[in-house]
Amino acid sequence: MKKLGMFFIMVLMVAGFSAVSFAGGDHPGGHGNKTVGEVIKAEGSFVTVKDDHGKSHKFHVDKSTKLKGKIKSGAKVEVESTDRGHAISMMVKN
Repeated sequence: MKKLGMFFIMVLMVAGFSAVSFAGGDHPGGHGNKTVGEVIKAEGSFVTVKDDHGKSHKFHVDKSTKLKGKIKSGAKVEVESTDRGHAISMMVKN
């Protein structure tokens, strides 16, 4: 009986950790962090954005990133990204 109780506790712990890691925002599908700011540097596959609080954020952009508008220095953008800095989408704001 004691082993059965420990088994159920372990199952609940694994399920809890799985739910927390999935909710963390590092998965595809458009459920990440949002940043709004000005592009200060667009170089290679990285775009650096300074938010409205003055903090710089560096995002990785690749073929999977949904881009809307011309991403260039000085453009005001809204970025949806993972916790690891990959841009899921990047949209120029007017």
